Amino acid sequence: MTSLKFLVLERPKSGVKASVLSKLSLLQHVYFRKLQKEGKIERYYHLIGLQGLVYMCDVSSEEELSRIVSQDPMFFHSRRRVYPLISAETHEKIVREAFPTK
Repeated sequence: MTSLKFLVLERPKSGVKASVLSKLSLLQHVYFRKLQKEGKIERYYHLIGLQGLVYMCDVSSEEELSRIVSQDPMFFHSRRRVYPLISAETHEKIVREAFPTK
């Protein structure tokens, strides 16, 4: 099975009340811990000094990533940027193939 890694940067939308954010944040922690136990989220971190977090997904398809993101309790109250990742070794291999040394 292919493993795809994505980095997700998530920030709450402006104007969301603190009371809503605090309730959803607690639900989100439960949700992320469940995904960690399943091996779908490797790690997640709060952004110090900012509202928001970053997490790394390890999934088998874009559909699985979409499901994880859309089931996040903060889904309708946040914006996110999703970045596909490759390992440093794979990146090096691609660069060497693209720019071979003589």
